[in-house]
Formats: sequence, C-alpha cells, structure tokens
Amino acid sequence: MSAPEPCLVLDGSARAGVRVGVLSGGRWVGQGLSTDGALEGLFGCVEVALAEAKLKLGDIRSFALCVGPGSVLGIRIAALAVRSWSALEPRPIFIWESLAGIARSALTVGEQGPFLVAVESRLKRWHALEVSADGSLGAPFEAEAAQLNSSGHRVLASSEAAAGVLTSHVAVPHPWSALPTFFAQPGFLREEPRPDALNVANDFATWSGERHR
Repeated sequence: MSAPEPCLVLDGSARAGVRVGVLSGGRWVGQGLSTDGALEGLFGCVEVALAEAKLKLGDIRSFALCVGPGSVLGIRIAALAVRSWSALEPRPIFIWESLAGIARSALTVGEQGPFLVAVESRLKRWHALEVSADGSLGAPFEAEAAQLNSSGHRVLASSEAAAGVLTSHVAVPHPWSALPTFFAQPGFLREEPRPDALNVANDFATWSGERHR
C-alpha cells in the first residue's frame, strides 16, 4: 500500500528529537529535524519541511506516522496533529512501526538473522523483536538489558545509549533516510484513520528469555 504524495511524514517516537519530512516522487523534498521533544519541536519541523518542499499543508495528500514503540508522548502529539489535520480536510493516514523500520534497514544492508533489534523503553528497559534466519519478524516484546544480553543474539540498535548497556550491540543507522524506499515496499505501511502510540502494557509481552532460545 502506497501513500498518496505529497505525503507528510512524522516521527516523534525517539526519546529525544523529532523528524518530519515531505515525500514526493519517491524521495524527500523537504525535511525538518529537531533535537527538542515533539511538544517543543514538532510544529516547527513541519513548517521547515513544508517550506523546503515549497508546499503548504493544504497541498499534502496523505500523512504517515511512526507509532512506535518509543516515546508515547511524542507519538501521541504527532498522532493528534495528523488526526486533526485529517479531520479538517479528509486525507488518509498511514502508520509504520519503529522496530520494523530498524529490522528492514538492517536486512537491506545485508545483515543476516537471527538477530534482535531494539529501541529504548521506559525505566531502563528495551523494546525489541527477533529477526529470524529467513528474515521474518517476530512479535515485539519488552525486556531488561540483561535479558537481551543473555539471548545469544546480536542486538542491533540506533540508540546511542545501547553501546553502554547491550554487550552484543551492533550500531545501525536510523532508518529515516531509507523510509522513501520502504514506503514503496509491500507490507511496511498500513492505513489507520485513528492512529495512537502502541500500548506497551497491552500490545507487548514481557520477554521471558525462554521463548526465543
């Protein structure tokens, strides 16, 4: 499923920072990046991205939103924005998940499973999923760093905090630059008229360590 272009893409899922881009013709034509949180930085990034693309909000034909896992506040601020804009002028909203983005980015550059991909959660925990040898993605789960370290798998992450706590950490770039390619691939995006942050308590299992051995 492809998002109609130009598409306004928002990612407020990071612990720090927000990314906004305008996707048209299969490439970024405008981007706004901020080290501030979504509350402080999101709308400024939208203005910068639209200005660089020489477009107005009314020119946008769809929205794409990262629903996490990640910063629930940042994701919900971005979700409220796109839901409000879509309510004022009906336009489709598409979503993608942060762990799937990291996994697809790793596979694209030749990483071979099995391995884990991870993003920071709350209280020094991590959201993760397992990528199998055939490239298929497992269900997301939440775990302590020690559990990931004892898994026997490499742990791929783009977070700067990972190197200090994950002993089998492999640094990978943030998938943002590759999103135009991923958006055109089947199964990465799905349409969701009322997006919200993934609910960690309800949607993710707590990892036992046994399930993935």
